Amino acid sequence: MRILWFAHRDIKHPKAGGAERTIYEVGKRLVKLNVDVNVVTVNPGNLLNYEVIDGIKTYRIKHNIRAHLSVGKMIRRIEPDAIIDDMGHAIPWCSPRFTDKRVIVFFHHLHARSLNGQVNIFLAKLITFIEKGYPYIYKNNMFITESDTSENDLIDLGIRKENIIRIPPGVDLNLFHPGEKTKNIQLLYFGGLRKYKRPEYAIQVYKELYKEIKDLKLVVTGNGPLLDIMKRDVNNKNYNIDFLGKIDYNELSTIIRESWVNLHFSVTEGWGFSILESSASGTPSVAFGVPGVMDTIKDNFNGFLVNDINEFKDKILYIIKNEDLFIKNSREFAEKFTWDKTAEMWYKLLSQS
Repeated sequence: MRILWFAHRDIKHPKAGGAERTIYEVGKRLVKLNVDVNVVTVNPGNLLNYEVIDGIKTYRIKHNIRAHLSVGKMIRRIEPDAIIDDMGHAIPWCSPRFTDKRVIVFFHHLHARSLNGQVNIFLAKLITFIEKGYPYIYKNNMFITESDTSENDLIDLGIRKENIIRIPPGVDLNLFHPGEKTKNIQLLYFGGLRKYKRPEYAIQVYKELYKEIKDLKLVVTGNGPLLDIMKRDVNNKNYNIDFLGKIDYNELSTIIRESWVNLHFSVTEGWGFSILESSASGTPSVAFGVPGVMDTIKDNFNGFLVNDINEFKDKILYIIKNEDLFIKNSREFAEKFTWDKTAEMWYKLLSQS
């Protein structure tokens, strides 16, 4: 079986995130099941135009527009048995226009929720309009999505429920595992430093706690437009806050397992990847109860879902007092999600005639 997966980024893209992690983790497992996996993506300018990554044949085309204009050509070149149009970045690939082969749409989340402050008003309206067009572009296609919220969003857009299949992502339970916590309490924020993720709230929460918790530390990882603003906010303050930028997965996994509580402030997610990785590491999370996040936190089990920023302080203090229980519960929750299970579900779907 040969598949063609259209996506805007691959795992080596400097802005790769959860969507690209899924392509990589599922793709390399499909290769082991004798599937010929071909990914067509956008070259940001610093990567090879063609590369094989753990068996995944990766074709990179410079510029978004050129990549979209190449859809028909790449379908004819690769001659796949099935095609995946990955909607991790909103703009559709429109593969059904170029082939009568089976096309599956991978819908991560509704971008309209997270556009405020990310793009200008005109572009936000355009992307929202495009998303509303999915039922017409992919009228008879099957949709894959990860969370309950995203499934409901698809139904609200006009996709028939019988055309939607839920396949949740997994987590690397070997890389992300419980370990010894830091001697002094350490809070963690990791993820993109972009407006819709509201990372600046981490500093607000820290300010409310650092006088109550001796030698409290906050670690912030990730890059984005808010990084310099956050650094200026704590400049010349007597705070113990480390800004690490974007770090590799191995270093990140160590920091997660050493931390006591993971902080998450996003207004929406397709899936709470960072929360699940924290849970696997025995690190509970406190987060807003928003789309995509509610699937990865069982309230008062592997963390807490809150409605207001002022609730973070009390929930964090409660976790700290009951840390051993939350470590156990967090790992138990994460063990339900494995990449092997996710890949098996994809394989079964792709193998259907």
